[in-house]
Amino acid sequence: MLANQRIQWIKSEGRGDLYSFLSAVYKDEISLERVDALWKSENRSSLETLLDCLPAERKEQIQSSLGQLEKYLSHNVPQEMQEATQLELRKEFAFLFLTPHGVYPFESLYRGKKKLLMDKPWEEVRAFFRKIGIAKDKAEMHPEDHIAVELGFMATFAFLLSNAAQEEAPVEEREGLLEIQRTFLQDHLNRWVPDFSRDMEQKSRHEFYQAVAALTREFVQADLWMLEEVEFGNS
Repeated sequence: MLANQRIQWIKSEGRGDLYSFLSAVYKDEISLERVDALWKSENRSSLETLLDCLPAERKEQIQSSLGQLEKYLSHNVPQEMQEATQLELRKEFAFLFLTPHGVYPFESLYRGKKKLLMDKPWEEVRAFFRKIGIAKDKAEMHPEDHIAVELGFMATFAFLLSNAAQEEAPVEEREGLLEIQRTFLQDHLNRWVPDFSRDMEQKSRHEFYQAVAALTREFVQADLWMLEEVEFGNS
């Protein structure tokens, strides 16, 4: 049964939707409208399909974090409170990611020996991207090892793999897309995001970003766990 659930996990567009949402949250100030977008009817259906693939404990952890975020859907925030709520979120984003009192969303700061920007982990991410033929968009202001860029990379390949799996592309193509994501999760995201997200939870003063931190950690760990034993040849 679990083997089939792993296949359904990668087929679901919910993986890409969730990675894309998290990337956007870390990239810039979030709007209530962007939070709403994750819960549009088609996205909600994809999320539910995705989470149904998980064992109960992992599913409950992610659902709990999503439930905290759901409080910030625009229809759950009184009209007279929306402007103030939006201002709170902007202030918290600035505190967390733009001041020395917050956290540093760079892999180099967590895994690099010198704890400096653009340390060896950044070089490794750049080399990984180049190896598979990816160049960072010139409009992207963050370096390759920024969490928004790494999550955005996973979003892109999650959608590519979902499409390939749904269309039953050649096994070699599906395996190649799967291995790219599995390797990136093993060698990068899961080696620093757990520590980063715990720091973020501790330093954040706002429930929204505390929930984002927990969701990020739980989702990338669950994603690697689900991808580790997928075998298309036997699906």
